[in-house]
Parts: sequence; structure tokens; C-alpha cells
Amino acid sequence: MIEVINVSSRGQIVIPEKMREELGIREGTRLVLIEKEGGLLIKKEEEVTKQLQDEKRKEDIGWMLLAQKSLEDIWDNPKDEEVWKKYL
Repeated sequence: MIEVINVSSRGQIVIPEKMREELGIREGTRLVLIEKEGGLLIKKEEEVTKQLQDEKRKEDIGWMLLAQKSLEDIWDNPKDEEVWKKYL
């Protein structure tokens, strides 16, 4: 859906009622404005927070996989396995 709206003298905009209803935007809903490609992207704060948490989780998993691969030679060393068998 595309709508054309006006900006008031105070810099305010009104999100059309149909869009608010479809998106579940009510009084008190917190929105985040993101400047992007010469325009504005408006998202619900809860969606941005969830997206950032998901990205952080993916980044953490990526770092863990990278660390696992880089430490594989140390962890999977047959010589060390023999030493550990003596103590286990």
C-alpha cells in the first residue's frame, strides 16, 4: 500500500488510519525512524529490537563456528587424546 501524506508546519505526519489498523499501530505504539537511501523507514520498536537481537545471535553463532574451526587442530589432536586417556 502506498499513501501520500503532508508534513505539518511542526514537522508532524499522520499515518493513515487504514495503515495503522493493518499494522497494529495504536496510541502509545513506539516507532523507530531510520534514514535510508534518502528516505525514511518507519518500523515498530519491538520489531527493530527483535531484528537486532536475531542479528546479534547470528553474529555470535558465526563467531563460535569460526572459533571452532580455528581451534579444531588443537581440540582434535590425537597426541593430546592419548594423554587425556591416562587421566580419565
